[in-house]
Amino acid sequence: MDTRASDTPPLHNATLRDVAREAGVDASTVSRVLKNAADVRVRQETRARILEAAERLNYRANPLARALKTARSRTLLIVVPQIENPVFSAAILGAEEEARARGYVLLVAYGREGSAAGVLERVSQSSLVEGVVIASFDEDETLRQSIAAIGQPHVVINRRLTGGGSCVALDTRAASAIGVAHLAALGHRRIGHLAGRLGRFNGDARRRGWEDAMRAAGLAPDPDLVAEAGYDPARVPAAVDALLARGVTAIHAATLLTGAAAIARLHGHGLDVPGDVSVVTMHDDLLARVVYPAITTVELPSAEMGARAVRLLLRRLEPGADDGPAEASETLMLPPGKLVLRESTSPPR
Repeated sequence: MDTRASDTPPLHNATLRDVAREAGVDASTVSRVLKNAADVRVRQETRARILEAAERLNYRANPLARALKTARSRTLLIVVPQIENPVFSAAILGAEEEARARGYVLLVAYGREGSAAGVLERVSQSSLVEGVVIASFDEDETLRQSIAAIGQPHVVINRRLTGGGSCVALDTRAASAIGVAHLAALGHRRIGHLAGRLGRFNGDARRRGWEDAMRAAGLAPDPDLVAEAGYDPARVPAAVDALLARGVTAIHAATLLTGAAAIARLHGHGLDVPGDVSVVTMHDDLLARVVYPAITTVELPSAEMGARAVRLLLRRLEPGADDGPAEASETLMLPPGKLVLRESTSPPR
């Protein structure tokens, strides 16, 4: 007897029982068919009816219920120090897309003050998360201690962390050199560097890239042309004022956020960008296109960084699921993309 319901409206939280009722079979048959179990023996017509019912009811497997049965949550976590930073936003999107494609759920956590320590401490007390992708502004030793405390499979992004396991980083030294070389080619000689956090991986890498390009152009990388703003736009005005006092005609900003903030400060002084001061930065994102003037920048593969981190993480969670090796410690450095020319740079007056 066919017990299927007629004209059943689509359900947003349909269960296996709903699908079974719609298809006229028992729930265990539905479960085995949807999981494509090897031991299921049903007619092709029955299989097609079950699949059609599941699609019609918008059935989605309940990850929590599955976790209770399999002791696996298939849930990953990404920890970032700044939600508003376009590099981390892109990394989250790349990581989420890769996780979803591999059948995982990705949670996002924000470490206040740029620190991952508090978030990772809470993770260590939870059995829900199977692996963690970590970005942090913490000092190396602080981050290593936090990672050791969680005892979870993990991948660090946006930096190289010696002794911290696998890392996926961006070659921002090369990206800085591309941007500064562009300013030098336009004829600028007093090129200021609006630095990130010096003494840390990315801050130092970007300063070294500025130095590399200055020397390559026959210019002295004068330390007086460096002003540290970190990654906080609120610190940019004072740093820009310091660079202006040193007679710069161009500014290389370590991040897109600080580059946009530098343009705002220059406008506040009544200066024209790029007529009075040119500005170049790195990472191409919506922000670079909507500020005035639109910012010349160097592309960074930030979304790829997030995706690659998830792939590395899954090598530890699912050995043999990927072709790549599963070394305990490795660093993948992603090269920058091309220079994107916009209206924020021009030859000096």
